Amino acid sequence: MSSGVMVNAECQTAFQQLSEAKKYRYIIYKIVDNEVVVEVAVTAEEIGTTDDSYEDNSKAAYEIFVKDIKDKTDGFQDCRYAVFDFKFQTHRPGAGTSKMDKIVFIQLCPDSASIKKKMVYASTASAIKASLGTAKMLQFQVSDESEIAHKELLSKLNEKYRDN
Repeated sequence: MSSGVMVNAECQTAFQQLSEAKKYRYIIYKIVDNEVVVEVAVTAEEIGTTDDSYEDNSKAAYEIFVKDIKDKTDGFQDCRYAVFDFKFQTHRPGAGTSKMDKIVFIQLCPDSASIKKKMVYASTASAIKASLGTAKMLQFQVSDESEIAHKELLSKLNEKYRDN
């Protein structure tokens, strides 16, 4: 189902700068006036995590990201899309410990958001995913604060990439 919401070209440009140029650590997108726009794109330097994030599995950077998205959604009262460049270590049978970089796509539609907002964000999700080319990304749908926790995401990443 299409919502009629367009994806601003800047969304894809910023995403390419995150995924290819590694300019950004995370990007938060929101819908404004029937258009998905970049709300904020944050560099590793801006959050103070320019060093190797593999040791803590991106925990410090991810916690800053979660605080930012919480602030921008008035305490998880509003919907957003986001992408995060997650650096982590996983143990792979026969290969030992591997350092991995994976970009995750997060669709935040909290239970407390209005039904109309949730419907618009849900029906626009396919458009932004297509625009960003998220087919190879791990995608998460989040409806409350516990589901966006670092340990939840890390657990899902380890499950997915441990045996690959």
